[in-house]
Amino acid sequence: MTSTRNATADGFELTFGVNVLAYHLLLNLLRDRFANPARIVVVGSDVHFGTWRYGLGAIPAPEWDDVATIAAPRDGGVRAGRRAYATSKLGVVYLVHALRRRLPEGVDVYTYNPGFVPGTGLIRDADPVSRSVVAAVGRLLRATPIATGAAKAGRLMAATLTGPRPGDSGAYIDRGRAIPSSAESYDRAREEELWEVADRLCGLTSADGRRSVG
Repeated sequence: MTSTRNATADGFELTFGVNVLAYHLLLNLLRDRFANPARIVVVGSDVHFGTWRYGLGAIPAPEWDDVATIAAPRDGGVRAGRRAYATSKLGVVYLVHALRRRLPEGVDVYTYNPGFVPGTGLIRDADPVSRSVVAAVGRLLRATPIATGAAKAGRLMAATLTGPRPGDSGAYIDRGRAIPSSAESYDRAREEELWEVADRLCGLTSADGRRSVG
């Protein structure tokens, strides 16, 4: 998104609502239905690393804050919108780590990174010039390891879901390979705070902490 002002129907900052809270709600509503063996894959992004290598200078590094603040719409233009995207993808890794600790034996969960996938409408909220520039850059990058075509990204995701076990539950799967996620993404306190606040924001717990689902 080109700002952090957009909101979901229930009032959350749109990028965080779609990329983190929607996953949290869906997976918790389904949690009692997962039986050994099962595999859950949540789509992340390498922009959560916050380095030029992955953001190509266009995506700022994530900036974590208390979860209620991140989840609230706020003033901010294009750069803030891009930072919110990177921050939400860091939140995905936190969510996966927290969920791993709550799943029964034989039910695995992974973060899957497809890499930069041109031609998928990711920046459809941007202005026409920005869309044209990114499309041109995407065509050039397809010949490099940085970008992944949509068909290949889909095949690799399907393999993560249905192929040989790609790694220990909670692992970060980068286009088919289990690799460490960013150093910042291993923070149990943040993971547990995200889980607790997301429960409340999604209506899974009441104000006094009583859980209504699962």
